[in-house]
Amino acid sequence: PPEVKDSQEARVHEVDWRDVDRSIDWLAEAEAGDKPFMLYLGIRGPHPPFVTSHRYLDMIDPAGVTLPTPDEAEHPAQEYMRLVKNWEHGYSEDMVRQVRGVYFAMIAEVDAMVGAVTGALDEFGLRDSTYVIYTSDHGEMAMEHNQHYKMTHYEPSARVPLIISGPGVRAGGIAVEPVSLIDIHPTLMDMAGVPQPEGLDGHSLMGELTGGASDRPDWVFSECHDSGCITGAFMLRRGEYKYIAYPGYEPQLFNLNEDPDELRNLAAARAEVAAEMDATLREIVDYEAVDAKVKAYDRASFAQWRDERLAAGDYAELMARIYSGWDTRPGAVFQPWTAEDEAMIEQWLDE
Repeated sequence: PPEVKDSQEARVHEVDWRDVDRSIDWLAEAEAGDKPFMLYLGIRGPHPPFVTSHRYLDMIDPAGVTLPTPDEAEHPAQEYMRLVKNWEHGYSEDMVRQVRGVYFAMIAEVDAMVGAVTGALDEFGLRDSTYVIYTSDHGEMAMEHNQHYKMTHYEPSARVPLIISGPGVRAGGIAVEPVSLIDIHPTLMDMAGVPQPEGLDGHSLMGELTGGASDRPDWVFSECHDSGCITGAFMLRRGEYKYIAYPGYEPQLFNLNEDPDELRNLAAARAEVAAEMDATLREIVDYEAVDAKVKAYDRASFAQWRDERLAAGDYAELMARIYSGWDTRPGAVFQPWTAEDEAMIEQWLDE
């Protein structure tokens, strides 16, 4: 459960703050030199477990901590993911508000960390000559769509911040078309004045950052084969539409202008749009062939692990823990692993 420390503690996530301290010390050394530099700071927050102090929670307006609107229907892939995340029960309104409030407070602490680093750039006289890229590897569902963690292609998980400043970058510019994280690499190459490697899928953003035109495609692509996925998930974002293909299951189509919370699947109602998006997606990747390859790997890997655990004599115990949703948590009540359960495993391995 989320935790709020009964204090005004500023450095709640001390490990991150120590990395901030190290980064500032490193920048002080870089400022004293005459060579170009690059610093990567990977702040872990805001990330589960959700912990904050009243210093940051008091910054959050409770009226702004809203409850997500329920989906019109739950897609089988999302239902499965919710169960894999050990969340078969529902969400009380108080719990949802608490989780989201603490999450927002953790973002406020991350803001303070970023402010400390950018403040050091100002202090050392490096701001005007330094590019700063602020982004993330993924988002947090924070109880939207009855989900927590990540692993989905809904906006709270798949859409991440991307803010860039530095020499020649026009202030206040906004990229209208979606940008992908794979665009960061070629952008860094352009910033450093280094020739682009061959075969990159990403595109440099420097043209747009400095007021020029974009040479990027008008779409971005993502795929996921996480342990929480009942099947592969392949997303195409283009214009106002997002299309997600799930091999073996119905796709999802959302109009993000009309439905920013992604509550209404339009795949059937706007079949022509869905077909067009699917055709573009198939030009990018043969997603059914990729999914089949991943599932074959899953079965082979599990079969190898199963043989090892059967030989060690703890297979049934481990499966009971996993199936009951408790893993290694002490004091848990496990459902015994039965012959009927194992029959489902045998069937899956033989598919």
